[in-house]
Amino acid sequence: MIQLPKEKEITIISKPSFDSKEVSLKVVDSQFAQKFVDQFEFGKKQLFVDCDEDALLEIDPSLNSSNKLLLWESGSLKITEEEWISFQKTIPPLSPFLAQDISGKDLMLAWGKKESLLSAVESGLGTYYSRSRNGKWVKGEESGHLQNLSAIYVHSNPFFIQYITNQIGAACHTGYYSCFFRELGLNDSISFVYPNKVGV
Repeated sequence: MIQLPKEKEITIISKPSFDSKEVSLKVVDSQFAQKFVDQFEFGKKQLFVDCDEDALLEIDPSLNSSNKLLLWESGSLKITEEEWISFQKTIPPLSPFLAQDISGKDLMLAWGKKESLLSAVESGLGTYYSRSRNGKWVKGEESGHLQNLSAIYVHSNPFFIQYITNQIGAACHTGYYSCFFRELGLNDSISFVYPNKVGV
């Protein structure tokens, strides 16, 4: 069975189908996440792991739709200026940012700050916070694999941002279209979701 990183927070993303835009998530410690994987009901649900093994994607058909707020779409805010100013005061110092493509496939889970979201609203590009670089990170600014956003949703309890994007090339640094390119299965099996890489 896959061994998740120890002493690291793991994000578990849950949704009713592979292409659903109805999604929820929780951030747990590595011990909880490892137990979650070890006890997973593979006959009833699907489980994918991301490239860094610090995010899991659970497909559970029994899940209900999530509550989310449409913040931004096609270049314009969908809330009033007053609501936007007020909302900015509620953004946590650091929170999960989930990118999905237009069809609902999950591309990557990264982290972002208030400045990341403000930049995304301004530019229309998938923007995050890089903890390794300690600064703003526009996905694809070096590789050309940009995320042209079509919508931004906000979830609460817990707070996280959901980008809906037209992904150019690979979302994953490994060259795969999505960071969730491995599916876990029974008897510790691992299968690859995408047969080919689309860029490096």
